[in-house]
Amino acid sequence: MTQNPRDLQTILHQAAAATGGVLPFVRFMELCLYHPEQGYYMRKRCRIGRGGDFVTAPTITSLFGELITLQWIEVWEQLSRPRHFDLIELGAGGGELAADILRTAGRFPEFARALRYSIIETSPDFCRQQQQTLAPLRAAGTVVRWHANLDTLTAALPEGIVGGILSNEFFDALPVHWLTMTTEGLRALGATWRDDRWQMVTMALPEEIPADYFTRRGLALAIGQQTEIGLHGVAWMRRLGTLMRRGVILTIDYGHPGREYHHAAYHAGHLVGHHRHARVDDPLAFPGEMDLTSHVDFSALASGGAAAGLATLGFTTQGWFLLGLGILTRLERLLARENLTREQREQLQGAVHRLIMPEAMGERFKVLAQGIDLPPGLLLAGFGLNDQQHRL
Repeated sequence: MTQNPRDLQTILHQAAAATGGVLPFVRFMELCLYHPEQGYYMRKRCRIGRGGDFVTAPTITSLFGELITLQWIEVWEQLSRPRHFDLIELGAGGGELAADILRTAGRFPEFARALRYSIIETSPDFCRQQQQTLAPLRAAGTVVRWHANLDTLTAALPEGIVGGILSNEFFDALPVHWLTMTTEGLRALGATWRDDRWQMVTMALPEEIPADYFTRRGLALAIGQQTEIGLHGVAWMRRLGTLMRRGVILTIDYGHPGREYHHAAYHAGHLVGHHRHARVDDPLAFPGEMDLTSHVDFSALASGGAAAGLATLGFTTQGWFLLGLGILTRLERLLARENLTREQREQLQGAVHRLIMPEAMGERFKVLAQGIDLPPGLLLAGFGLNDQQHRL
């Protein structure tokens, strides 16, 4: 069968041929997700929600965005209420979180006047969805700016950011290096085409990863253990740190601190696909047709930020973060409304349960705050109940 030269399978085959028949996994993941025409995030398709492959917290309930807005208001106050508070969201998905933040900000006029919202989005399809979601707010006068990359953001804010940078499930979708420990030492993993499918093979380490990468960090992988290194994520955090003049970077994602991340209990690593709400354990399956993610190493992100001058302000689970921001009090007030139906009450309770309970999203998702030029000893409200910085 003749393949379309623009088909992703053809693109992967050509890339593999250019590297001797084995495509480093980091490049495989990059092409599958971000190829300009055929990448999973770049093509027009349904990804989030019932008809897609996965759900995110903002699509479950607007309470998530409402509480995060309160956290940003506290940051604004700690910065002595600057006249302009730039809030940049990385990879805004369908725009639900941005809409909830902007609507909630509208209830605090002084903060709303200071707030300048920007979105960094590489996906044309997500840009269209975000613009559609935010259309009513923009029609009412709310200004939202879009940037395709950090270069255009830097040009727009040449003196640096005073405010915040927010990401929710952004770093988990950045390409990662896939590694394994063998009897001969640490090796990289790549993809090769064999028996009519992409299969995993070992290959030499790239130059940027030394053979003693883990031993330098006091870590030891078991023979046969697989794991990932998110160098792209660390590079992003370093770059973001250089852009921050005063303020906070808030990262929400699923993952672990470094020692837990590379523990032998995770013998097969953390790479996983999501296809039509089903987990796919083979990251080489369905190239370009499924979401492909890896858990986030929060210790690595914290180190990347520190290299750019950022201080770690807090680290905790999503459940404790939302509890610290008063999600149960907010739920109680909503449930007290007389106009709610029984079904609406059950939906609200179910949504909050899903966000905060350990067996749902509450423990699996973590929250990291890093900042610069803030009051010494500052403990933001979201970390006030159970700051776990000692785990990093």
